[in-house]
Amino acid sequence: MFTVNLSQKNQSFFNEINIPCFLHSDDIIVAYNDDVLRLLGFNRDDEIKGRHIGEFLLPWTNSNEIKKNCIKKFIARTKTGKHIDVEVVTLPFCQENKDDFIFQSIIKDISHQRDWEERNLQAERLTAMGKLAGEIAHELNNPLGGILLYANLIKEDLKENSFASVNLDKIVKLATRCKIIAKGLLNFGKSSSTQFVSMDINQVIIEVFSFLENHLLFKDIDVKFFFDNNIPHFMGDKGGIEQVMLNLIINAGEALAGSGTLIIETLFEEEKKGITIKIKDTGFGISKEIKNRIFEPFFTTKQGTKGTGLGLSITLGIIQRHNGKIDVYSEPGKGTCFEIFLPLNH
Repeated sequence: MFTVNLSQKNQSFFNEINIPCFLHSDDIIVAYNDDVLRLLGFNRDDEIKGRHIGEFLLPWTNSNEIKKNCIKKFIARTKTGKHIDVEVVTLPFCQENKDDFIFQSIIKDISHQRDWEERNLQAERLTAMGKLAGEIAHELNNPLGGILLYANLIKEDLKENSFASVNLDKIVKLATRCKIIAKGLLNFGKSSSTQFVSMDINQVIIEVFSFLENHLLFKDIDVKFFFDNNIPHFMGDKGGIEQVMLNLIINAGEALAGSGTLIIETLFEEEKKGITIKIKDTGFGISKEIKNRIFEPFFTTKQGTKGTGLGLSITLGIIQRHNGKIDVYSEPGKGTCFEIFLPLNH
């Protein structure tokens, strides 16, 4: 096994380094401290000395190349195979003899910083998308208002229950749905200046689904409601909550692709002082890679013109304005559950 014995003086210097650190010669580890063991999940019985540093820091090239860019980001691989984002500073440490030049690589765990940066980036994206979405909604509202006006005027001139009248009812329903979507776009990214009103969450869900139940998506789907009747009235943006329910129920219907079960459940969490809403489907599920991106603006897996990728971004924005949170639980082939928590005091 490759070994290098540090002088007493250099060993003393190394012992004073109190953050994760490797010493290596020709990329072979010659010493390490307890902080490295804690970071990577090893113990003193594990053989680390004598192994190539590239086994633990990816992608490692070689010490001579690394030292040219002494601060560099790597992926640290733990004993269990887990990956951690780290920042590594590599500098010369000592030269025990003319053949053995030893480097020190000091490691900083930046995984929490990376998570924070990603959350900030997501917030910036949502803010930018809020402005754009509001402009789109303003452009849509006027023609939609005209469609509804003229459709109702034509309907007044037709006999009740005539074939044309039935078709006009469908036009009015579809245009009204577009108005609801436009309203959600207007609210997307806005501050909490929207006027909040008292509402019955169960009743809001019933009203939204009654608007959708005759849609072809839900023709052969088994829909089940499990409502907690002890839920107190909730103060919130009713139009926004309607938009959330509309988006999630339609998404579930599309995931079911004409067959399966949709479950909508509400629960009053007295200890948490809030309301939980679950929308579960037995559809095709979501892969881990896609699940991490579904709330990104304009991200969609729908083909062609079937989706804009804004629905879940709008949903997230509305829930955040209520100081709530939304989680998604899903596995490919095992369905999906969107779980919303809305605090009563926000």
